[in-house]
Parts: sequence; structure tokens; C-alpha cells
Amino acid sequence: MQRMRKEVPPLLGVALILIALAAAQLLYWRALMTDKKLLSPGGGRGGGTGAEADLPGGLPDVTVDTVAGQGDPGYRDGSALNALFDGPAALALAPDGAVYVADSRNHVIRMVSPGGQVSTVAGGPGEPGCADGSRAEARFSAPAGVVVGPDGSLFVADTGNHRIRRIDRDGTVCTYAGAMTPTDDLGREVGGYLDGPAAQAQFRYPVGLAIDLAGSVYVADAGNRCVRRISPGGEVATLAVEGKDSLQSPTGVCLTSDGRIWVADTSGHRLWNGPKGGPLAPWPGNATDAGKGFAPADIAALREASSQECVYVGDSAAGGLWRIDSGRLTLIAGQPEAGVSFQDGAGDVATFNCPAGLASGAASALYVADFGNQRIRRVTLPPAAKEKD
Repeated sequence: MQRMRKEVPPLLGVALILIALAAAQLLYWRALMTDKKLLSPGGGRGGGTGAEADLPGGLPDVTVDTVAGQGDPGYRDGSALNALFDGPAALALAPDGAVYVADSRNHVIRMVSPGGQVSTVAGGPGEPGCADGSRAEARFSAPAGVVVGPDGSLFVADTGNHRIRRIDRDGTVCTYAGAMTPTDDLGREVGGYLDGPAAQAQFRYPVGLAIDLAGSVYVADAGNRCVRRISPGGEVATLAVEGKDSLQSPTGVCLTSDGRIWVADTSGHRLWNGPKGGPLAPWPGNATDAGKGFAPADIAALREASSQECVYVGDSAAGGLWRIDSGRLTLIAGQPEAGVSFQDGAGDVATFNCPAGLASGAASALYVADFGNQRIRRVTLPPAAKEKD
């Protein structure tokens, strides 16, 4: 019989995940943005030598531009650059070039079409809840993860509801994994932990998602400090962790073509990897290249035209995009000393405000959910920027 794991109260950062998006939820990403120790210019961002000004800027031959979002928080569909988002937390790219957005504080899933139009895929704008049904009937609570399945359906980390939801191609929403969890004194679900059949499994603030070609879904279960796997047959299992180290708040996961999984551990200030079936182990590379306040929020793998595959990391504290280069981190775009701000342009000029989600696209491009700037950004990598050092 499956035994319920003893629940571990999440760290402050994890406990704040998507709490105060409604009256009782305060989104974890907002906590990151208002943590002056992490986000003030130069604050806590010294390199491995301790010198705060030693961190490099991004690469000048990388280009950052805005593909959707006007910059003010709100909700508006229509022309991409006139659209309004409120806390875009995660992205997924479809084969046809459509960009799907987990618009967390609007409690909906949105789409940016290849032609530059924003529409709502499912959910009630500004109406948090937990309901299956048609795209108009469905309700989410602070969704913070989204991925496109092999058949074109969408999987959503419905973070505030502690569930994984599925949106079929016809727009029908169903609960894919996760059951009702214990509640607090006000009757609000607080999440739980239980492996086993998907309909009985429990999650606690699931955030990042990844999916393999066989249809297995990998979940960064932030509140339970672990990574879970949902098999195509509907069984939920927890990936083992090697040694005595433990994840603190996994918020992003990605898979690479060599059969490995990478994990962004935001509160743990480090990366993990291992075979996609586990066990996971801390990345042995030099994360201090990114400074002492390194807070990876999401991670993505991008296959280049040359068949070279690179792993990229969004750093929510520094507001930068890093690439893993032979055990080191290279800053691709952003200015760690700039604080929270917005600027398009070359990689050494562009700035971000809490890049919460990453997704890889075609033509050597990465897409960034720039949570604090209420925008969807595109980072284009020319050949000179893609080669490993």
C-alpha cells in the first residue's frame, strides 16, 4: 500500500509560491521581485571572488526583443504588443510557432499566435477556481507551468490547486493528476504528498513541467521539494535524490536528448541533473559564476542547427539568462548589476525583471516569460553566441 510521506513545511520561498494571488495567496515570484537583498543593483550578486562588480554583462551579438505584452499588469487579448498580462510565469512552444503562456495572476492560459495575436485558451480571467470542462467553463488558480504534449494537448501545472491539468486540442480541460488535499481552517487546500495512481496522487505547489516523447510528464513539485514523474499509464512516482543533499524548491525542469533531466532549484541556489528516471544529483559545475545570489527559476534545452544542444537557465535574482558551458555558466543576456528594469536590445544592454519561465523555439531562439515586466521576450542567438567556449 502506498504510504503518505510526512509533509515537510516548505521553506519561506516555497511557502510563498502563488500565495496572495487571491486574498490568501502571495506568488513566489513576487517575493523574489521584492527581496531587495537579491534584487537591488549589486545586492548579493558578487562573483566567486566576492567582488560585486566582477560579473560580466551579456553577449553583444545576442538580440532581445519583446513579442507580446505592453508592460502594464492587466488582461487584454488582441494584438501582441498591445496585449496585457499579469504575472506570466511559464511558456511552452508548439511546433507551429505558437507560444502558450501560463498567465498566473489572471488565472488563465493564453496563446501568442505566430501572426502576433494573443487569445485566451482556457480559464476565466481574474476568476480563480478549480473546475474542469470547456475552455470557458474551466478554472485555474495561479497556473505556473505549461508544456505541449506529443499529441498537441497542453499540460498545466495548476499551482494554486495543487494539480496537473490537461487541455485537449478541442479546448476541453480535465484534471490529469492530483486529488483533493488537506485543507486549512478556512477550507483552502494546502497541498499534500502521495505517489500512486494519478487520480489519488497529491502535489504541493507544482510549478515547472517537462514531457518526453513517450508522454511521461515530469513535475517540479516545489512545495514537496522533489521532482515527480507521471507515467503515460497514470502512475505518479518521485525521482530519487543521490546522497544526503536535498532539493529546496524545484521550480523548473527540462529534458535533454541524451536522456537526462535538469532541475532549477530556486531557493537552493543551484542546479541538479541526472538520468530522467533518477537519481538526481547537484550539478558539479561552477554556479558561483552567476554570483552568490544565483536563483535559477527555469531551465530549457535548445538544439542548434549544428545538432549541438545547450542548456539555458533563467536567473530570477540577477534578471539574466545563462548558458551552461562545459561546467561553467556564461551570461548570454542581461545585466546582473542593473537591478530590476526593462530594456530590449543587444544581450549586453537588455535587462529583465524576474525571468520566471523559459522555452526553446526554432531558429536558435529562446522565449522568456518576463514576469516582473509583464512581457514575453525573445532571445535570438546568432552562431557566434551559440558555440561553447
